[in-house]
Amino acid sequence: MATITDIAKESGLSIATVSRVLNYDETLSVTDETKKKVFEVAEKLNYTKYKSKRNNLSSNPCTIAVIQWLNEKEELGDIYYMSIRMGVEKRAAELGLNIIKVSHLEENFPSSIDGILAIGKFDQKTVLHIKNLHKNVCFIGTNYPLDDFDTVNGDFTQATELALIHLLQNGHRKIGYIGVEEVNNLYGHRLYKSPVTNTYIDFMQHYGLFDDSCFFCKKTLAPNVSVGEEIMTAAITALGSTMPTAFFISNDALALGCINTLHKYNFHIPEDISIVSINDLSVSQFITPPLTTVKVFTEEMGEIGINTLYERILSPSISKRIVLSTELIVRGTVKALENEFAFPKPLF
Repeated sequence: MATITDIAKESGLSIATVSRVLNYDETLSVTDETKKKVFEVAEKLNYTKYKSKRNNLSSNPCTIAVIQWLNEKEELGDIYYMSIRMGVEKRAAELGLNIIKVSHLEENFPSSIDGILAIGKFDQKTVLHIKNLHKNVCFIGTNYPLDDFDTVNGDFTQATELALIHLLQNGHRKIGYIGVEEVNNLYGHRLYKSPVTNTYIDFMQHYGLFDDSCFFCKKTLAPNVSVGEEIMTAAITALGSTMPTAFFISNDALALGCINTLHKYNFHIPEDISIVSINDLSVSQFITPPLTTVKVFTEEMGEIGINTLYERILSPSISKRIVLSTELIVRGTVKALENEFAFPKPLF
């Protein structure tokens, strides 16, 4: 894994500046371009599979339009999508495919393309619009509506279970939740749309541990660091001395905001409160303390997205729903508690 020193050397910045960027230090005055450079270097250095992979250039080069849910500035607030994009770009370069980035669907959309790769959580209206632009489409991070296109996603139900099992196996029973419902992607018939939120509720209720007072879920446009700070501030205000021993947080960007806020209010992690989240962004290992999280293989999602779209271009077939497994990454934000009721290991 890359170190802060490696990132500083590659980006041409000081170690102190890199560290503050990775920790979303609001007092640091640097440009968005500098932040982007640091995050992209961190992603590149932590995704090493391409370093030893031989190029396999296509004898039938194609042009792919890449549509992103977030613009560049928004991407800095949640580099989950940056990580997917970089996986897309690396794999496309390996295959010798041409990439055209599209930021506005309504303006000058390229006509001479062979397919569309859409990254992000698009609403139904946008999904249908993208589908009408071309017959060859693959979405990364979007499932709706279930129609004639390919999708690639991580298994967020599994990720949630891995996070909660880890906390229970370490003795935690009062486990709070901090998550979001993204208003641009609200579809489906359930009260909560996110598989992370629904799995948390179902899992905790199954074991008789769900506590509504410790459940904090906000509708928002983007689940970034500042939203995490906002939700954790509300949790501290509401709970006071009745804070849970642990929080499960729906993604790393929110978790970083929560950790910054807990530090601000003089909570120690993991001595006072344990934290587990989802994604394993490149910055997660540089948080203080390093974040325990469930890895979603974002770069591989980008790679598989390109592969799937390319297969569809060359040989159209049935639509594919590709879901990648996840992996618990144990670092320093969980404290083991003594508990007379041992949680079974393994669970199933």
